[in-house]
Amino acid sequence: MLREIESNKKCYDPLVVSIGPYHHEKPELKAVEKLKFKYANQFRLACGDQVSINQLYAEVAKVADSAREYYEEGSTTDYDNESFTKMMFLDACFVLQFMCILTKTETKEEEDQLPTMKSYLCAFVWRDLFLLENQIPLLVLEVLLKFRVGGNIKLIQDFLDLFTSIRPPEKTSCTNFVKKFVNKSYCDAVKKFVNECCLGGQTNDKRELQLDGSPHLLDLMRRHLTEPHNFEDRIMKKSDQWNSYRSVTELEEAGIRFRASKTHRVTDVTFKDHLVCGTMILPPLVVDDTTKPLLLNLVAYEMSPNGPHDSLITSYIWLMDSLIDHANDVKELRKKGILVNNLGSDGHLATIFNEIANGLVPDPRAYAHAKGQIEKHCRNKCRFWLAEWMHIHFSSPWTVLAFLAAIFALALSTGQTYFSAFPRS
Repeated sequence: MLREIESNKKCYDPLVVSIGPYHHEKPELKAVEKLKFKYANQFRLACGDQVSINQLYAEVAKVADSAREYYEEGSTTDYDNESFTKMMFLDACFVLQFMCILTKTETKEEEDQLPTMKSYLCAFVWRDLFLLENQIPLLVLEVLLKFRVGGNIKLIQDFLDLFTSIRPPEKTSCTNFVKKFVNKSYCDAVKKFVNECCLGGQTNDKRELQLDGSPHLLDLMRRHLTEPHNFEDRIMKKSDQWNSYRSVTELEEAGIRFRASKTHRVTDVTFKDHLVCGTMILPPLVVDDTTKPLLLNLVAYEMSPNGPHDSLITSYIWLMDSLIDHANDVKELRKKGILVNNLGSDGHLATIFNEIANGLVPDPRAYAHAKGQIEKHCRNKCRFWLAEWMHIHFSSPWTVLAFLAAIFALALSTGQTYFSAFPRS
């Protein structure tokens, strides 16, 4: 169903490398297929002289039957045990060695021995590793990982962190100044107080990765972007239904400001209501050429019969699409550090979200509290009109100065009239 959408057709097939049986031996992927043998040899060398290529292959052979069960029934019938095990071995060595390259795990000597991979090819390989039909079971990676980095799954954690490694520039503010001062003082008690009282209890995005229960890298990426999550286990009340679907610029006119959260989890969407205005907090997202295929394949994974039971990524995309209508909406989110646009045009980014969200059905529980608070804020006519008036007349320092100048001139005029009517004797 997703493939039938014209703008999304090319987002589900690999461009340069096949992983697993679905796209194996495609002619257009032969170039990187040759690199797999070199990467497997390099992986073996990095494991040490005491480890042989036959030993690594034997470990993969032990789990080959279990790995075959992860794929659709009938999709691996063309592969006998030897050819399937060989495919799993070469693909697993390639994936792990590619992780080592991007996370700078290998030494300088090991790096010098690697076949060169240009930056554009690295970007395409990264994209291809997170396609739903281009996955390798994690159990195959695990049996080889113990030889390469002592079984330390931090390699995979660091690899996933690359997606969220580019953070928006930190704004200079009193809160950030206090944070830096506290960090330098190494006072844990004060740091905890500042975090809980001044920053609303928000913490950083670092957490230990657990492989238990994850079938493949795409699932790990989804968990990386969603867990832990606190979606409410209830449908929104009828009185709280978000019926307006206002864009970012419209919400700003209604007195709602936007701010980037301290984590990159798409479930960390909150709304804080103030006296007149409100603040909507959204996770920052770096958008480049790999973002659309990644999000669409996460959606496909959520929609698949054996996928996750919830629609966290789908709901996030739907939310962003409701907030983004035009380039001006992207511009405002970019200015707040919520979107980092590596595509160039804000209009292009707006089109990307509109295309991705085409035909998606979100979880009705997703962001229920935040959406209800926004709707409640916008239905308060007095606060809405006051916020709109402030947005029109105090949207820039110049309008504020003009207003103060007008008040000052009015005060002078009033004083002059008073002293003219009641001159001092």
